[in-house]
Amino acid sequence: MSKKIVIKADLVGQACMSDILTVVATFQGIKSMEVDAEKCTLTVTGAVDAVRIAQKLKKKCFAATILSVADDKPKPPEPPKDPCKEACEKLCKERCDKISCCKECKEKCEKACKERCEKRCKAWIEGGSCSCSRCRPSPGFCYTPSYPYCGCGRGCGSWPGPFGC
Repeated sequence: MSKKIVIKADLVGQACMSDILTVVATFQGIKSMEVDAEKCTLTVTGAVDAVRIAQKLKKKCFAATILSVADDKPKPPEPPKDPCKEACEKLCKERCDKISCCKECKEKCEKACKERCEKRCKAWIEGGSCSCSRCRPSPGFCYTPSYPYCGCGRGCGSWPGPFGC
């Protein structure tokens, strides 16, 4: 099983780093080695025994302390970000923060706004142009410099782009 091993070692100067890497490189099963000169640490990834690495370094007269040993798991891929969701959350929060009667009203406003906004936004992205009636006759004319705002310059109104300008 592959492990990520972090060892604190005497990393004083380029010669020491080179010697330490040479000693550790003799082990079978090493995938990678990284040196952090500022923290004086050596990170070894692979199917290697941390204790044997520390013992061999000490045998070669290097002070070595094992700081951590962990399974080398690949990071799970990040879920793709939905540009509509992010833009609509921000826009609806700004719009609904102006409601001052109660928290419940703000939440209802945000929920309704997000649903409408995301629906229009997705249609706008799939259609490749602004969703307003003024832009539909010439879909290539609508320039969108920064999502989600419509840059058609035809005075579409207060909700530009996918928001029903």
